[in-house]
Amino acid sequence: MKEVKELKKKMPMFFGQSGASTGSYQFPFLGLFDADFDGEIKGEHDAYDIYVNEEFVGKKLLLTESENVDDVVSFLKQQGVQQVSAQLDGDHYIIRSEESERIKQILDAYLQNR
Repeated sequence: MKEVKELKKKMPMFFGQSGASTGSYQFPFLGLFDADFDGEIKGEHDAYDIYVNEEFVGKKLLLTESENVDDVVSFLKQQGVQQVSAQLDGDHYIIRSEESERIKQILDAYLQNR
């Protein structure tokens, strides 16, 4: 028993050490940290402002993990728009095309339905 007391004297103080002779230590924050945390903080859903040739047309919410902001251009191509390009700049998704009026009409319906 004497050896245990001497060992405890030599042990460094830890945060939350009870100091009792039970040898137990309390770590109140244990379990609050996610070991798989990748450093990216996400809201409930990712949201992107959609622009066509620099004109805001609406917001695209990504509701599931399988959705991607590039789905917007894929949808436009399914609707027959071929001359289209897009660029992601932060939370702004900028679509460029010479068919901007047609694209705005298509996206108006697309963004309301999704």
